[in-house]
Amino acid sequence: MRSLLITSIGITLLLAICTFDDFLCLHDIRADYVSKSVLAYLHIETTEPLPEWTDTKLEWTSISISFVVRSILILANLLVLVLLVKQFRATRSAAFGQK
Repeated sequence: MRSLLITSIGITLLLAICTFDDFLCLHDIRADYVSKSVLAYLHIETTEPLPEWTDTKLEWTSISISFVVRSILILANLLVLVLLVKQFRATRSAAFGQK
């Protein structure tokens, strides 16, 4: 049961890191993101192509990877919690002599 608890804590810490990374990426996107659709919405036309950094590709990639990792970690944490409940019930039943 102890190893399952430690695993669950580790997964939760990784989820917190993903959340922090998402915040930083979204903050950077908010500051730097410029696209043709944004400029068209603002009725701004440019004669020069936009610099590549304005696409914030690294940030969007990080958010996409974080989504996949977060989804896997949430499912793994759910499995660990189900195992913990089963083990807790088995331990409780054994302690009280129940089936």
